[in-house]
Amino acid sequence: MGAPSPELWNLWLARAFNALDVEAATALYHPDASIVQVDDVHGGTIIVRGSDGIRTTMAAYIGLKPHMDVITHHTTVAGDVAMTRSQWLITGIDKNGQSTDVHHHGMEVHRRLPDGTWVCVLDHPFGADPSWAVEAPPHTE
Repeated sequence: MGAPSPELWNLWLARAFNALDVEAATALYHPDASIVQVDDVHGGTIIVRGSDGIRTTMAAYIGLKPHMDVITHHTTVAGDVAMTRSQWLITGIDKNGQSTDVHHHGMEVHRRLPDGTWVCVLDHPFGADPSWAVEAPPHTE
């Protein structure tokens, strides 16, 4: 089950997080999707792939008893493929019972399914963070 459009995909993910619904969050991803895990939540930054990896990733976020706010800043659609750029903030409780905030600027690639809904195939939660920017080379004449 995907979202009705790539523009709404991040909001549907936030809705699943806020409802503490691991299965609804996982269902927004393609079964072969890849996601970069966030060190602050998962204890390391690795790429996981497939339904089991996505479910484990979503369970870690939902384990924070989160409230997620998200804005989709940009969407580009080319046929059955789309890319979004998002900004998100999760407030929750970490494994030590302390309040935590996790905030990043993400990039997501989506695919339209035959039923017309959209699922994520690539999710890089901090792929658009300014710290990832590469400085332009100096101008030469």
